[in-house]
Amino acid sequence: MTFLDKHQEGLTKAATVLTKLVEVAYDIGAVAMVVALVMVLVDPVTPMSLIWGEVAPYEEFNVHGFSLVVGNGDGTLNRPAFILVLIGGAILLSLMGWIFRNANLILRTTQGQTKFSKGKTPFQKDNVRMLREIGIFFISMTVVKFVLSVVAVALVGPEKAEVSAQLGDAIVGLLMLCLSQCFAAGMQMQQDVDGLV
Repeated sequence: MTFLDKHQEGLTKAATVLTKLVEVAYDIGAVAMVVALVMVLVDPVTPMSLIWGEVAPYEEFNVHGFSLVVGNGDGTLNRPAFILVLIGGAILLSLMGWIFRNANLILRTTQGQTKFSKGKTPFQKDNVRMLREIGIFFISMTVVKFVLSVVAVALVGPEKAEVSAQLGDAIVGLLMLCLSQCFAAGMQMQQDVDGLV
């Protein structure tokens, strides 16, 4: 094994560990959003300051690109806006957790470390599927943000809802779908070459 091979293997191991850590962090964030949502819905008389703390007038809460003003002008918490942010946050953070889960599985599958791995090659059926899923998850995030923005305008009014057309996640999703097609073509070529041998 050459120095370059050892260096590449070390980078792959580091990326595998890092993707798992980020996945767990996003999952913890999503669970925290769900717990806070349950607390708000189960006991509506609980002071919101127990969950959120002190609220500044017109304070804004942002979760992965979806933001909403959750503070009223008098320093109280706008309950419907806060509930909508918690729902959106749980969905968006869960999608990001799934993205990093798939990234971790792609790295491990490429190294032959999963039960469905077909050797040490990136051109595998499951890698193509997981790349497509990552693209779909990114596109789904754009759709979720759009739907949440429409609901926010209807629920809390346009003055408190930040509605913007950010297509960054959708563009990344489309690029991932294109990349999955490249991997599908690579997988087909590898199968053709293996058939000739």
